[in-house]
Amino acid sequence: MSQETWKVRVAGIVSRWVEGGRYPVTETDWKMEKLDGDKFQFSRPGEEPFELSGKEVRTYVYAKTLVIVEGQWP
Repeated sequence: MSQETWKVRVAGIVSRWVEGGRYPVTETDWKMEKLDGDKFQFSRPGEEPFELSGKEVRTYVYAKTLVIVEGQWP
């Protein structure tokens, strides 16, 4: 169950795990939802949803390749 939601923009290299390999994510706006534990789910119309760990999200935010557009980031 989602606890918090943000609108984020992928503005650089962000990758996700798919069937044994890492693949780039489309550079556009995504809905990011906090899941139970240290997981975040990303979704948008026309794309397969995917999950990233909290560590991955924090790394991408720090690197400015994932930008929080709406919502308060801790």
